[in-house]
Amino acid sequence: MLQLATFLGGIAFAAGAAIELRQAAAVQVAKISSVENVAVRSNGQILATNMNSPNLYAVDPVTKTSSTAISVTGASGLSGIGEIAPDVFAVIGGGKSIYKVDFTGAKPTSSLIKTISAANNLNGLAIFDNTTILVADAGKGNVYRFNVVTGESSVVLSDPTMAPSGSIPFGIDGIKYSNGTVWYTNIFKNSFHKIPVDATGKATGAVTTLWTNLMGDDLCFGPNGKLYVATNSKNSIVEVDPAVGKANAVATVTGSTSCAFGRTEKDKNVIYVGGGQGVYSATIAV
Repeated sequence: MLQLATFLGGIAFAAGAAIELRQAAAVQVAKISSVENVAVRSNGQILATNMNSPNLYAVDPVTKTSSTAISVTGASGLSGIGEIAPDVFAVIGGGKSIYKVDFTGAKPTSSLIKTISAANNLNGLAIFDNTTILVADAGKGNVYRFNVVTGESSVVLSDPTMAPSGSIPFGIDGIKYSNGTVWYTNIFKNSFHKIPVDATGKATGAVTTLWTNLMGDDLCFGPNGKLYVATNSKNSIVEVDPAVGKANAVATVTGSTSCAFGRTEKDKNVIYVGGGQGVYSATIAV
């Protein structure tokens, strides 16, 4: 949620939230205004979204250039994005709709899968299985299971730790799934959580809170099995060992909103970060 870099830039860390900075500022790959979320294609291109534009941007990390890959018809803005099939991506548009963007043809195409009319403000997106994604409703504080083939959806997770709060009614933000666990942030509550789920996405146990004193936006998994969380107005990317939960800063990025790792042999240890002024990169020691 990029706008928080503006609204909350003056808020200090709560007691105990100090984190050790291990690396210098990230390098700007491309200048794009207000990047909300990023994903990486198998060919190495970075895809970037903006909540105020229907344009899905393509960034070449080698030449450090950017262009509009496609304008998603019907979407007023784009947020969460994830690869649902080889070179086919699901992307949230307009806060209630899920679109498909297909790069497998001669030219990229986009189409509406379905609008979740009951949703309030969809933001984060996680790949769950071959046909299913999880989407976080920041406005209502719950998680939808969404079938990208049929468009069927239902609420599978809802918890007070996901609830919206603050001057902007925004709660659960970033979300990712791995090996039976859903990881998520609540940006206004400065918190990060995990919850075990079954094959349908429903909870099988209680929520575990990893911290309540550090802002978290979107997140991603690294090739080393660790989690990386963008801290928005705290201007950093922090590394989290899932077994420990402690956050250590590994790069500084102004207004960091999201992250994704490279997919080629040359950049598999490079984290690409969305921020207020574009897409950035930093090499992560593994």
